[in-house]
Amino acid sequence: MIRIFRTATAVVLRSTEEDARLRIVSGLLMGAAAAVLATAAVLAAMAAHTSSDAAPQRDIPVAVEAGTVCTSLSDRRYEVSCGTTAFGDLRFNCTKGTLGKCPRTTAVTLRNIGRNPVKVAMVSGRHEGDRRISPASEVTPGQTVTLSMRPEENFFFDILLGSVKSGAGSVQVVSVA
Repeated sequence: MIRIFRTATAVVLRSTEEDARLRIVSGLLMGAAAAVLATAAVLAAMAAHTSSDAAPQRDIPVAVEAGTVCTSLSDRRYEVSCGTTAFGDLRFNCTKGTLGKCPRTTAVTLRNIGRNPVKVAMVSGRHEGDRRISPASEVTPGQTVTLSMRPEENFFFDILLGSVKSGAGSVQVVSVA
């Protein structure tokens, strides 16, 4: 069957099959547009939640160094990646002023400098792409903890920090080995 459509400038002849195809294509395009908008809304909400909840961070150093502070979110359901938000690249220990390539980091000692207890976990692995998360350790205010790689591992990738109870917590790097 052929249908006739009049537009402002022309008369268009289309078959019923073309109408069905156009409806399917337009439905798919509208669905894809809705999915993109929904994803953008979720990402914007996540960014707004994170940026308004987290304490302001200073510029992220190139490598982990003593004195650097990482702050958790006040919502205990979320963990913060200290490697990407505060400490810098944890894989290499460049704190000794080594010329050339820095040795790999094997351990990081942290002190809880906040008023709330926090949980810390280490992300390490045998090679790039291999990620293993250690069991989380609870660190009370004023307490220190040393996170060390297992002997079979080669890379110390990240430290995950989370609040134990409602309220933000902070840890500071005491030493890097």
